[in-house]
Amino acid sequence: MSSVHWVRPDIAGDIVAFAFAPGAAPPREIRIRKELCERMLAQMPPDERATVVGCGRLGSPVGVPLVVDPDLPVFPGFEVVRTRPWDVAA
Repeated sequence: MSSVHWVRPDIAGDIVAFAFAPGAAPPREIRIRKELCERMLAQMPPDERATVVGCGRLGSPVGVPLVVDPDLPVFPGFEVVRTRPWDVAA
């Protein structure tokens, strides 16, 4: 019998991976529900949390603006607003 070990989800890592998915347009903004943002911040190390809260950005090195949006659906609880193709070309 194999034992199953559950790994705590990495909310920030998963969102950043989704935002920078290969082949997708670059992220312009990440919108996130308040309760998901609170859970994400709670699992971050203090220095990383302070950077996200202080700068309002998620990811590195520059980061993407993070906006709390209570009107998003509960699942998945976030959305990535991407640049439009003509914005990238300009």
